[in-house]
Amino acid sequence: MIVRYGSEADIAALTVVELSAGTLFEGTHMAWAVGQTSAPEHFHPALSQNKLWIADDGGMPVGFLRAERLENSFYIDEISVSASHQRRGIGRVLIEAALAEAAERRFKAASLTTDRTIPWNAPYYARMGFRVLAADQTPPGLARRLALQPNPARRCVMWRDLP
Repeated sequence: MIVRYGSEADIAALTVVELSAGTLFEGTHMAWAVGQTSAPEHFHPALSQNKLWIADDGGMPVGFLRAERLENSFYIDEISVSASHQRRGIGRVLIEAALAEAAERRFKAASLTTDRTIPWNAPYYARMGFRVLAADQTPPGLARRLALQPNPARRCVMWRDLP
């Protein structure tokens, strides 16, 4: 498995990754995510800014991380790994590759939003050095992004300082 930048040719395969990854939420309060995919144009800004990383297994995308600049942080907008490739460290490899490059690009911090009530979400990112921001610590742009998400009361903003 290699990590590489995404290309326009990857977008159709990323929809398949999202559909597969979403099955993890079956039977949870996040079941709304099952069957959901990003519109193809949602990938274009990340593609044009080299902020889309692909986990490639033999020429086939099996995971991806899409990011953007938000509130002067490297905001991880989405990370998805196909169900058949989960629990192999692929998500961690994608995050580490993206954060290493974010530090090289002189970002001082990384951020994301995640569900704080599903046992495997926020604790996963905490093990990777992210911490939950209290509402009074959350920059306004991140607070607005959180408020627009499904079930915002169940979600949190997480932050990690970068070297």
